Amino acid sequence: MSRVPGDPVLDVSDSTPQLSVVVVNWNGAEYLGPCVDSAAGPDREVIVVDNASTDESEACVRADRPWLRWFANDANLGFSTAANRGLREARGRYVLFLNPDARSEDEAVDASIAVLEHDAAVGLVGVAIRDLEGRTTPTVEPFFSFGALRRARAAERATAPGGTTPVDIDWCHGVFLVGRREELLSLGGFDESFFLYAEDMDLCHRVHESGRRVVYLPWVSVMHEGNRAGRVLLDERRPAAILESSLRFYDRHHGWLARTWLRLAAGVTFGLRALLYRVRRGPLAERYAVMARVAFGVNEDLFPARPRSSSGGASCGG
Repeated sequence: MSRVPGDPVLDVSDSTPQLSVVVVNWNGAEYLGPCVDSAAGPDREVIVVDNASTDESEACVRADRPWLRWFANDANLGFSTAANRGLREARGRYVLFLNPDARSEDEAVDASIAVLEHDAAVGLVGVAIRDLEGRTTPTVEPFFSFGALRRARAAERATAPGGTTPVDIDWCHGVFLVGRREELLSLGGFDESFFLYAEDMDLCHRVHESGRRVVYLPWVSVMHEGNRAGRVLLDERRPAAILESSLRFYDRHHGWLARTWLRLAAGVTFGLRALLYRVRRGPLAERYAVMARVAFGVNEDLFPARPRSSSGGASCGG
């Protein structure tokens, strides 16, 4: 349920909010409303950066939420560029990057801010993620490396640590990430060379390089429907797109020899898988063939500047 106009709880026009929530949207009319409503609250501002949606996102969500700060891009510029626009517009001491198909929880927000307030060595905080059935989704991964080639699917690499204290991690999926605004700005925000995927891994890596830690809070969680925009945008190209972004991350943080060996190993690994599936007439042959071409540097045009819109025009949700 959306907030009523003039709700004083959300009136931050004359003061600096504690938290700025940044949501990047692309054709999310069905689920964006519940997302921003879940994020709204005392001493917060909610910012939506819209990547040239062609559905009814603005009409569905913005009209009856005057407290929402809405910024529209003229084209789909990708997640990183849009998120950085939200970061620059943010006024809060802390910034939460929240996926548009997620639902925030006050407990998760409060716990994340408490960790940042009490431990200056922590630079970025993630929380447990649960699916629509309430099951915890593994979202904690090691940085991409040769070992990832043995486990091509993220579900095979990711874990979900337990416990009641913060867990130090390499990185976690960026469904819900909280950091200090000034520190995020000093890092330059997300690397805008990443259109989609691995920008969260890269940001976590740069937080580590800055001398701060990235932690995961297992005892609090938020709900996530599961990368709905990415699935619509990329469809069967999604695994190759994740690989391309992961290889871009590896390229940016390793030397020429390591980069060359990893791409060669990835190309051979996925090429052999493609050949095996073709021999067996399996359904994944073309998927692995595209991944092999990505590894060898063949341009598959996975991230067009103006991607296709979702078909049919989504209806308003929430």
